[in-house]
Amino acid sequence: MTASIYDVAKRAGVSISTVSRIMNGSANVSEVKKAAVQEAMEFYQYEPNQFARGLVKQRSNLIGIYFSMASASMFESSYNLELLKGIEKVLTYQNYNMVLINEMEEYKSRSKGTPKYLEFVRQKRIDGLILSGLSDRTMKESVFKQIIDEEYPLVYIGKRIHLKGLNVYAQFEQYSLKMVDVLRRYNHRKIVYYIMVGHQHYLQEILKKVEEQMPEMELHPIILQDQCPKREEMLRQTERHVREFGCSAILSPSMEVTQMLIGICAQLGMAVPEQVSILSVEHRQGDGELLFPRISTFYVPAGNMGSGAAKLLLGVIQEEETEERSIEYETVYIARDSIRRLS
Repeated sequence: MTASIYDVAKRAGVSISTVSRIMNGSANVSEVKKAAVQEAMEFYQYEPNQFARGLVKQRSNLIGIYFSMASASMFESSYNLELLKGIEKVLTYQNYNMVLINEMEEYKSRSKGTPKYLEFVRQKRIDGLILSGLSDRTMKESVFKQIIDEEYPLVYIGKRIHLKGLNVYAQFEQYSLKMVDVLRRYNHRKIVYYIMVGHQHYLQEILKKVEEQMPEMELHPIILQDQCPKREEMLRQTERHVREFGCSAILSPSMEVTQMLIGICAQLGMAVPEQVSILSVEHRQGDGELLFPRISTFYVPAGNMGSGAAKLLLGVIQEEETEERSIEYETVYIARDSIRRLS
């Protein structure tokens, strides 16, 4: 089998970009690394093709933004929109453009699990990649780890899982627990917990920690398969949990879901917050102010996360020296009018 630049890099114990720089003579590289690459090239009788020689010199000035979505469009979510705004602000300033890669479950089944972003990486159609909306299973698959091990310019949005990777993160588990604690301090004990399917791999750990840290709390999780879930299903679930199970509060994962919940509560004759309280997540600061009643929220700075991811990625592409590998963003609780204190 014909060897590739990836084989050479792996045998030499360096990144593919280092192999390319050595072949192009475009950067200072230690003699030890040069010797290791030369030995690997001779071992494989490797003759670099034009693609390999162009890994450093040929630039598209395009950055891939990958979304693994359950819904039909990445634009249905304020989180995605704010993330893209933050990314676009940084890329435009540096004369880069975005290529949006939205992957549906239907495509995954046809491609036998090979992520769509791999086409863009291997065909050198983009200079780097930002991954968003990945499930735990997807993030740990071999393709993802392979391109990180190759030190391809990549930043992922989510909990850190790879020492070599770059990531930004808002500590989903931590702010979820803080949301439960806010309702606990208002004397709520039974809570409907709506969670998006993309976060369901965190669910068992969250439930475990609630049981350990707040044993008096009773969470009733409901997994939403879409950014804009079916209203009739949510109406049925909400009515059942509030009226039959006695839940007095609802945790909502987004303002899109919260808007639907307010309408559902009105339809069921359950006033907010007099009969049921709502605590939500907002990704665009101030969105909770625009609803009636004004919704108490945890603000997750998606725009800042997007900007941070883009800055990390461009630093790698432009070979800037930095020790920053992971950025954690703090969430902020904003108290408004949608939570009633129980006696």
